[in-house]
Amino acid sequence: MKKSTENWLKIAKCELNAADTLFEANNYLKSVEHCHAALEKILKGLITEDDQTPEKIHNLLRLASTAIVENLQKDILDILEEVNEIFISTRYPEEYEILLESLNHDRTKNILVATKRTFKWLETKLK
Repeated sequence: MKKSTENWLKIAKCELNAADTLFEANNYLKSVEHCHAALEKILKGLITEDDQTPEKIHNLLRLASTAIVENLQKDILDILEEVNEIFISTRYPEEYEILLESLNHDRTKNILVATKRTFKWLETKLK
């Protein structure tokens, strides 16, 4: 594995760890933001490993497409899309209250579990 890919992976793992910590602190919005960051960074690692320079974008679906991750199962596409939508919503304050209300314990836990499952699957593509 390339050194730059290793760096993306290390940062991605830190983001995933932060998502766990924030979930335990009941900070659901920030937990999901770090889920997004973890997935974004591992996808950028895949792109780097394929001798490409990742775009400076945050769209998980576009990054997955660029990483040419084949055989994306529907559940993986679904979590990439859901986390992507939440991340975009955090950028617009008028949706903040609605977003906070939608991120309860159970939904955030489901997102975190799905993110970890997706992360592990993507990580296997690096080996």
